[in-house]
Amino acid sequence: MYLSAVLLFVTIGAWSLFTVGVLMGMESLSAFLHALRLHWVEFMNKFYDGDGYPFRPFSFLALGAEE
Repeated sequence: MYLSAVLLFVTIGAWSLFTVGVLMGMESLSAFLHALRLHWVEFMNKFYDGDGYPFRPFSFLALGAEE
């Protein structure tokens, strides 16, 4: 009886540490990717000219008026 209680305690502790490790890894990856995205966006602003045509949203009313 005593051995099964110790084994249960050790198993729950190991599972808890594994779960916390996975969660911390996922959060670290999320923070890293967010910082990487921000660096990419700031870097790409140096090369953006913005010379194009204005956006015209699709509209069935405007499509019928052209005919």
